[in-house]
Amino acid sequence: MIINYEVNEEDFIQFNLHYIIDSPAQRKTYWFLRLLIPLMFSVLIYFIGTVLFSQPAIYWMIIATGFFGLGVLYFPDQYRKVILKQTRKMLSKGKKDGLFGEKTLTISEDAVTVTGDKAQEELKLKDIKRIEQYDDMILIYDSSRSAVIVPTRELSWDEVKIVATLK
Repeated sequence: MIINYEVNEEDFIQFNLHYIIDSPAQRKTYWFLRLLIPLMFSVLIYFIGTVLFSQPAIYWMIIATGFFGLGVLYFPDQYRKVILKQTRKMLSKGKKDGLFGEKTLTISEDAVTVTGDKAQEELKLKDIKRIEQYDDMILIYDSSRSAVIVPTRELSWDEVKIVATLK
């Protein structure tokens, strides 16, 4: 079976977001930062208010708790913006040859071949580590950090079903 599709910069950015969200190591870092940063600033606010300004502790406890809650609530949006900014910056500086453009995915009995303008990659079906399906793309991982990006916007339902169940 032969499937034609196009990978653009936005697809690569979405891949990075999916990878960071699904990576166990990144998930630990994310939760650590989501709780630790607001907690540190809340404790700092509390001690500055009670020790430096010599004001009632309950007043500063309420302010510090409110700050902690807002920090935990708004952290996901800020974290996502940082990831998007870093990914776009990385793409603007690096070589993008073969990463974007028209691709052809050829599925045979024992291998998947991805052919682009400047590169061709063949994956044996037994070497596929995992396949993850999202609303906007299918990711075929050949290692823990490398994947073939297949956007689903141009695929038919049957093609999406076949690609998602390769392994």
